[in-house]
Amino acid sequence: MSEPPEYDPPDERENDEEELLEEGLASVVLVEPRDDVAAICGRVDTAPTFAVVVHAPKGNRQLSTELGIRRLARHAEDSGKVVAIATRNGTLRSRARMARIPVARRPEGVRWDSAGRRSVGFGRGRLYLPAMGGAIQVVVLLAVAAGFVALATTVAPSADVEAMPPTETLTRTVQVTASPGRKDADFAKRELPARTVTDTQRVTLAVPTTGKVMVGTVPARVGVSITNPGAAPVTVPAGTVLTSAPDSQSFETESEVTVPAGGTAAVQAVASRPGAKGNVAAGAITGWGDARFRTLAATNAAAAAGGADEERRAVDAADVIAIRAIANGLDKTEVLRTRVVAARPNDAVFVGTASTTVAAKDPSPAVGLPAEMLLMDVDVTVSALAVPQDVVERLAHAVLLEGQGEGELLAGSIRATETGARQINADDNTVRTTLQVSGQFARGVTREGLREAVKGKSAEGAKSTVEERYGIQEAEVSVTPSWAPWVPRFGFRISVTLREPDEETRGSGAPATANAAVPTPTSAATPATNPRP
Repeated sequence: MSEPPEYDPPDERENDEEELLEEGLASVVLVEPRDDVAAICGRVDTAPTFAVVVHAPKGNRQLSTELGIRRLARHAEDSGKVVAIATRNGTLRSRARMARIPVARRPEGVRWDSAGRRSVGFGRGRLYLPAMGGAIQVVVLLAVAAGFVALATTVAPSADVEAMPPTETLTRTVQVTASPGRKDADFAKRELPARTVTDTQRVTLAVPTTGKVMVGTVPARVGVSITNPGAAPVTVPAGTVLTSAPDSQSFETESEVTVPAGGTAAVQAVASRPGAKGNVAAGAITGWGDARFRTLAATNAAAAAGGADEERRAVDAADVIAIRAIANGLDKTEVLRTRVVAARPNDAVFVGTASTTVAAKDPSPAVGLPAEMLLMDVDVTVSALAVPQDVVERLAHAVLLEGQGEGELLAGSIRATETGARQINADDNTVRTTLQVSGQFARGVTREGLREAVKGKSAEGAKSTVEERYGIQEAEVSVTPSWAPWVPRFGFRISVTLREPDEETRGSGAPATANAAVPTPTSAATPATNPRP
């Protein structure tokens, strides 16, 4: 039997763990979770090598305690052994590192010169991370906390700034050529792309009815006798339906009645529907609406009386013809054609190119039914050529801002309206016309300037800065989340919106130029219109 190799301290040996195992310098001792420390130390003593890997794949209860791991380390030192721990159990690995015992997940992964330190491998090399003392750990934790606070107060929050600066109206009239075949705008030549826009409105038509119909207004009443041929009394509840022959008029009992066995009881009944038809003859009421009472005999000794009718206006076939004629003429109604302009206020709509289609619903109520008015819903769809909003806004910036200095046109305030005669080329639908371009201009105010002004300030401080620097008294600053104390210092986290002031706070400036108001139909035939969203 060969002599065991002479022991060299781990820090003087260059062999890695695989070489130790292969050359027989280290052996592996398998440990179960419930093995006690004494038994484990005995196995270490009997191991044939000076280097022993205690392999506890599922961990070990006693070694996972501070006392247990120190007993193992002290015993190995006293017996001249070098031990390492191989385990997948996180608690045991932490205890081994605290005791400065080499530790790995598998026996072949043990680094004998690590002394419990964490390491990072780089190919065949390895970087050992220094163990941090308590003071260093506190410093690291404070640095992480400070970084988190800085992140939370700068990058994480976002802010919305909505300002209503004083404005003035800029207006200019320009000659333009718009074509649906053009893709890009040439603002120097005033040549613009156009597209077809569509607006659908629901119009409710109404015409007075001209027909006549008799309508029941008062229900008939009658006394009914009920006979019970059975051996037990029968209770007939209020509201039980009786029927008459031969026209099946129905009546309902007005109160509950109990008919004794072999006897008769009387009850009052009222016609289910008002009108003279309920005045049935004596003896006409003989049937029951509920099969449970059909063993009882019922009759009216006297005729029903009191039912009355009145003449009322009703829908006539001529009324339907009249309302359909009105619907068919809506495609020629100019007021409906121009409503496409009001429906798309930010586009430059050319009403002269508009075409209209009409889709009528069935009129209501039906012919013969009483009604003061006959109604019909009609969907009117208007299509027209228009310069889209984004092109109109770029045109406004090109023609309105020249020589104005610093400032911005407020989004949503820009309008472009036809002011003169237009020429339409039927071959390619090219439109040559004059547009009045207008917009609300906030002089000396820009979104980027506002963004820079409010960075890093509190919400109230930001509002004060905006008022002092730009004279904007109406501004709202909101920070998200609400607990964040300041507006972020990064511009991309700040959203700035400029909008028009309310009419009462706009000041002496002229109101924004808008498309001409479009009247709503008010004729007797079309009393109301309801534009569809």
